[in-house]
Amino acid sequence: MRGTGRPLARSYAPLILWMIVLYALSSLPGAVDIDDAPPSPIAWVPPALQNLLHLPAYALLGWLWFRALASHRWTPRLILLASFVLASLYGAFDELHQMTVPGRFASLTDLAANVAGSAIGAGFAMYRHGTGATATDDNFR
Repeated sequence: MRGTGRPLARSYAPLILWMIVLYALSSLPGAVDIDDAPPSPIAWVPPALQNLLHLPAYALLGWLWFRALASHRWTPRLILLASFVLASLYGAFDELHQMTVPGRFASLTDLAANVAGSAIGAGFAMYRHGTGATATDDNFR
């Protein structure tokens, strides 16, 4: 069901693309102490900066979830909650996925940054689109 007149593919395409980018980034190997292993493409980024980058990455994901879900006839609060939960769950999945990547590991700090970023992004999207609006109003386009 569509509420904004936007085709569902147009609503979800940026979201899916960003989730693929996040997955690809989390698939990059970390520092590996194997002689014949190629150098890590993310080794030059300091760990503190890597951790900090989780906030904007997941803020964008929360915002994209909100925009995609706004194409349905749901209340803004339900869209906000679903956006936050779905982006946070993807952040948890991402941390679990990193446990399978050489030189990477799951981190509660990263998970907290993913959840915080998800909340910031979904909240900003709701603020940007007006909290008193319904998902079918023009300001959700």
